Amino acid sequence: MEQRKARVEAMTLDLASLRSVREFAEIFKARKLPLHILVCNAAVCTQPWNLTEDGLETTFQICHLGHFYLVELLQDVLRHSAPARVVVVSSESHRFTDLVDSCGKVELKLLSPPQKEYWSMLAYNRAKLCNILFSNELHRSMSPHGVTCNALHPGNMMYTSIHRSWWLMTLLFTFARPFTKSMASTTRVTQLAFFM
Repeated sequence: MEQRKARVEAMTLDLASLRSVREFAEIFKARKLPLHILVCNAAVCTQPWNLTEDGLETTFQICHLGHFYLVELLQDVLRHSAPARVVVVSSESHRFTDLVDSCGKVELKLLSPPQKEYWSMLAYNRAKLCNILFSNELHRSMSPHGVTCNALHPGNMMYTSIHRSWWLMTLLFTFARPFTKSMASTTRVTQLAFFM
């Protein structure tokens, strides 16, 4: 779909920095623009253990906490822009983890574990479970104000470079690539979805 009169402007946002998220939100708010659609889609996967400048595990902060904070800072803009929608891109992998301990209590230290307890796929799965929980709660609290929220799984084995940090995942994705969806084959479906 072509929009000849559309004006596109890029703004910098680093989800690994809560300061950057806050600055982005402040700049966006200062422009007094409506916000009808916010898609939370950034992610990293299979990253080696590392802490952000905020002292949190990188996968958790980039895949979940940065988005959570951004939406929190822009809630008033979303409400004033209603009807509005927040789309949180999660993953089917959220099903392969839990956030509770053996007693059934939420174990918050699982979200940003120390290096010795870190496993990259588990960190990704936990962040994606947080996405789902966040999306559900956001929809519950914001839908009365005209802001809906949906979480989605982008599709099985859509080929991306998200696996580039771990040789095993790269190997698996390479073998699976002939059987995966491609952006070229989904372009028409995507265009049709915009018209519905």
